[in-house]
Amino acid sequence: MINARAMTGLAATLFLVAACADPPPPSGTFPPNPQRPDAAPVTLIDTMPTGHRCIVTGGKAPPLTVTTPRLVPLHQYGDAPVIDCFGDGFLRQRKAILANKSTRLAEQMIVPGAIDPAFAPYPKRERSSGKGDFPAWVRIRLQRSGFDSIAERDRYYAVEAQWIDTAWSTIEDRLKLECRSRQTQAQGLILLDALCKDAFHALADRQAADRTTVEVNRRQSTIR
Repeated sequence: MINARAMTGLAATLFLVAACADPPPPSGTFPPNPQRPDAAPVTLIDTMPTGHRCIVTGGKAPPLTVTTPRLVPLHQYGDAPVIDCFGDGFLRQRKAILANKSTRLAEQMIVPGAIDPAFAPYPKRERSSGKGDFPAWVRIRLQRSGFDSIAERDRYYAVEAQWIDTAWSTIEDRLKLECRSRQTQAQGLILLDALCKDAFHALADRQAADRTTVEVNRRQSTIR
């Protein structure tokens, strides 16, 4: 048995521990979450249609093979990770995703490949985590490679061409909104700055290149 002196010492020890500890949370509630640093940024890699394979390469990291959709920390694959997607019955698609180095869409537009309808808008630079700014998602559109008839193939690729035009029109609207705030007037004329002019030319070239790719894919597809 514990004698009276030992019991007195144990009670004193328990009292001191309780006095130093934080009070317990009220019944039925949880203590507040601990403060944690921002998590490393990740990008949702997906395909349209979803559920296909992609290989992510770049930098010093080993290649990563995923089945879409999948969250991937692209900053581990350098400043220009490459995503290569494929699937049975579809033509292979490969895109490089460049880290955003600018706050202006016009500046990004003149960098080859920096802006693409497959990429979500990039986060603002002031919110950068320091690990590179990549889009919130990348959705690579896989185009079919086989059809039952010429008519079916042509209808399918007409829809693809329309999707390209609509997607680039959305990006063009964002560029117009940005450049409108930088217009100047001289002798009654409204003038764009040189960067915006170059950006609109680059946008037109990219849209034309994507339309050409759609046509090439249409011709490469097969009739069963």
